[in-house]
Amino acid sequence: MQKKQAETLGDILQEYLRAIGADKKIKEMHAMDAWDNIVGKTIARDTLDINIKNGILTVKFRSPLIRNEVSMHKTVIIQRMNEAVGEKIISQMKVL
Repeated sequence: MQKKQAETLGDILQEYLRAIGADKKIKEMHAMDAWDNIVGKTIARDTLDINIKNGILTVKFRSPLIRNEVSMHKTVIIQRMNEAVGEKIISQMKVL
């Protein structure tokens, strides 16, 4: 008779979330939560809406000046957001 290795509740929950496809949505939420730290207070204050769908980060701003500034740094922002969750969940960024 073989002994079964004990699994932690966290491991079981993570496996369940992955099985039902919720782990990706949770990572997207973590990435959006990291937005303020990644872009800084000024840009975060000007952000009206942020959303991730099908690997596309969509961000809406009040100020055209901030929108242009963020547009120039899309690649860096995408990289930092992916690093924040430890996985490539964002491949493109739309700035509105």
